[in-house]
Amino acid sequence: MTHCTYQHFLGSVQILLSFNNIKSFLYTLTCSLLIVTFHVSAESPYPLLVQEVKSALATRCLDTNQTAVNIVNITNGETVFSYNPQTPLLPASTLKVVTTAAALHYLSPEYRFHTDLLTTGQRVGDTLQGDLILKGGGDPKLNTEQLLYFVNQLKESGVQKIAGRLLADVSFFDSYDRAPAWNETRTQRAYDARLSALSLNYNTMTVHARPADQLGEPLRVWLEPETSYVRIDNHTKTTKKGKSSIAARRYESNVEVTGSLSSYSEERMVLMNVEDPSRYTIATFYTQLQKAGISVAGGIEIAPAPPNATRLYRHTSPPLSMILKELNTYSNNFIAEQILKTIAAQETNIPGSHAEGLRLVNEFLQRSNVNMQGIVLKDASGLSRENYFTVQAMTTLLTAMQKRFDIGADFMSSLRVLGANGVESHRLKDSPAQGKIRAKTGTLDGLSALVGYVSNASGQQFAFALFLNNNNCGHSGADVVENRIVNAIYTHGTLY
Repeated sequence: MTHCTYQHFLGSVQILLSFNNIKSFLYTLTCSLLIVTFHVSAESPYPLLVQEVKSALATRCLDTNQTAVNIVNITNGETVFSYNPQTPLLPASTLKVVTTAAALHYLSPEYRFHTDLLTTGQRVGDTLQGDLILKGGGDPKLNTEQLLYFVNQLKESGVQKIAGRLLADVSFFDSYDRAPAWNETRTQRAYDARLSALSLNYNTMTVHARPADQLGEPLRVWLEPETSYVRIDNHTKTTKKGKSSIAARRYESNVEVTGSLSSYSEERMVLMNVEDPSRYTIATFYTQLQKAGISVAGGIEIAPAPPNATRLYRHTSPPLSMILKELNTYSNNFIAEQILKTIAAQETNIPGSHAEGLRLVNEFLQRSNVNMQGIVLKDASGLSRENYFTVQAMTTLLTAMQKRFDIGADFMSSLRVLGANGVESHRLKDSPAQGKIRAKTGTLDGLSALVGYVSNASGQQFAFALFLNNNNCGHSGADVVENRIVNAIYTHGTLY
């Protein structure tokens, strides 16, 4: 790939006089203008770093008006390199860094989500009189095994019958099952999972399919977890040979499975989100109770627990610090939005809402001395294209968090160590800076971002933010630009 140099600029005059290569002239003139634009200081103490960053940003596939870079030496607070630092751009999933910081600030690293099993009645023999209530506390990590804990506790205590209803209390959150800024038309993919104070398995379910024993028969199809929430319509076939593929589509309370597998095919799986998370969770719990031999006389309802309800059992989540590590490692949109609503529910009045959560995040940023000009927050995950952030604001936040004794270490440890041997950390594994970077990525169509920390060879720490909006590089091409800049910080971020 060709990069701009000062030689292009010096040669442009001769090219212009000859008029024999107008295209080359326009390119070299553009390059010279970029070099002037990216110029930081003739006396910069990081000349090789600045030169390498300029060269990386001269890549043709970038939109210079929608590209922004800010690099700060945390040790002395010096801005090492800056380009379009206050231009509001789309941050994509790097916005999860902001959510992470705010969550640690408001909730603390040791915060744990609670899911309670309540009752309105008394135990009479093997029967629990009154209603049984599953009360959600916003836990984004609640799974099937943890519901089984409640079931097993009831069974081991001798309960065989619930005389009343099975209720789901979802009053910890408001009724929105998505960020209000998101398009109302939702996909059925797992990354687009709906929200609820009572959620299960990231509000997704898995369709499994295996070939039947006989050719021509429908595939063996089942759901994980088993639940009365939906019914499977199996329109599949076991074939001798040919293309093997299955698809699953949710239609209200039915899941239609289509396609075929050859008799030699391995098991296939399709993940999809659920239409109504609260009902999905309570229906799955109902199925587990039935399988354990515990009957429920009343029906299933979504309703708040009455004031006289007493707690039977409680499930406690892992600490928030561990959940945030998962959030940033897998860039989980569902976890981010659940956490935002939890901030609101804990800091203000229940139910937790996006509006109140975002207000609190904005307030936290102001307390962190972030320049709020141009910043617009519409969700916690960065999925919305109505979010706007600046690279200067991001490095200010990163610097502030690094200096906080109470939560700074937990914040930094939530970020992946790029180039290390961990999960989802293969990027930059063969680079000079491998293992010296903690960062969060962000991608949307035509957009790439990378923010975080890098340590130089001497152990000095730098905060950086790179937003490449409206680029034509493709994901791999944008990675090349970002990797060059990060490596430049590591290699040349030493004072001369």
